[in-house]
Amino acid sequence: MNKTIKITQKNIFEGEIANPQNCAIARAIKRNMKGKLMSVSVLPSHVTLRMDNKMFVAKMPKSGANFIKRFDHRKPVNSFELNLNFKKSYSLV
Repeated sequence: MNKTIKITQKNIFEGEIANPQNCAIARAIKRNMKGKLMSVSVLPSHVTLRMDNKMFVAKMPKSGANFIKRFDHRKPVNSFELNLNFKKSYSLV
């Protein structure tokens, strides 16, 4: 499942620093997949989604990892688009 996620200035303003479930990228994913998502977790290495009791994982592109590092260190960031390729995964819990 390929998704293009637009991280807006609003997502950046409302996103929480060092919070994988409510950072700017997580908020943009929630907005993009409204109503379908049960949970989201965004890390510099990957993004994990849970939808319809299924897990999906996408590798975080370098541009996203750089954005997270800058955002979490309170450095200036700009809105951008992130292309994610989600693959079905399995929960360890």
